[in-house]
Amino acid sequence: MTSSELIVTDLLEALPGREEEVRQKLLAVTEGERRVGPNFGLTRFDLHRNTAKPSQFLLYEVWSSKDGFEEYHRAHRPPELSSFLEEAGRLLTEAPEDVSQQWAMISTPAENQASIAATAFLDALAISDADAIAGMWTDDACLEFPFAPGGFPQSVEGQPAIETYFRDALEVVTPIAYPNRVVTPLADPNACVIEFDSQLTVGDDPTVQENSYITIIRIRDGKIALFKEHYDSVKRVAGFPSADEVSGDTASAHTVSVSLRAREDAADDLAALMAEVRVRAAKDDGCRFYRVFRDQADPAQFVIFEAWDTKDAFAAHMAADWVAEVNGKIAQIAEGKTTALSLVEI
Repeated sequence: MTSSELIVTDLLEALPGREEEVRQKLLAVTEGERRVGPNFGLTRFDLHRNTAKPSQFLLYEVWSSKDGFEEYHRAHRPPELSSFLEEAGRLLTEAPEDVSQQWAMISTPAENQASIAATAFLDALAISDADAIAGMWTDDACLEFPFAPGGFPQSVEGQPAIETYFRDALEVVTPIAYPNRVVTPLADPNACVIEFDSQLTVGDDPTVQENSYITIIRIRDGKIALFKEHYDSVKRVAGFPSADEVSGDTASAHTVSVSLRAREDAADDLAALMAEVRVRAAKDDGCRFYRVFRDQADPAQFVIFEAWDTKDAFAAHMAADWVAEVNGKIAQIAEGKTTALSLVEI
């Protein structure tokens, strides 16, 4: 909260025998206030009941300004509130306007520690400061990526693993900026939601890759305990290296590249088919990653780059019925020679 905010409290007491009716009507008032009030600066509206004296109810409201509060009550009250005020005389021991009080905060607002940690993390990431990032995590911290596509981790657990993850990533990725940040503190000072965009390059490719993120952050003892990141998985697959590429763990893999060409009138059909194949292949046993690329200058030309745990895993994939079916469809729309290479990383 800031000193410009207005806090309003109303301590209402129901007449004997009217307690349940007042409760129901105040719940309706709460719904109406939360529906309409935010348009005029209402940021919080809560209804409480006295546990020792159930006939008493407390309304607690927070408004971004007194002007917004007054404009709301001047001409924009929801029907639930207007109806309750009209009936207050038969429901309450005192009129609401006689028990309403307005408050202003005079203490220094508490800072949301998670927001501070989130901002520090993005600032360090933007300048590739792996050492600073390494010290930001609790020993049992967890990175979670709920929307991670095949070939990318869905979680990284523990400070040592997280440190390795970011150090390896920063060997491949060059951050440019993390703009459009919106940090939303939560009621818990140790939690926040941060929205941001990313701009970075991968390897020697000067193309700027962009993505958008919504991340939930929780901290403990000043360090990040949970970093739950949601991103655009389509953009991630298209522009960012997979976990195996980041860690360099392709040397032991059976790696294959395939070059194929579609008929000019069927290039988009092949692109759509290969998009389905990529998702399906990534789920096969032993698949480390499976990526499909399309030539920007020649959209009928495609390259598949895939890595498997073992040669046997790749052979099992190729022997699958669904792969045979896909190869039959490809044969109908491809032209020219399809070239496959078995590769070893050097």
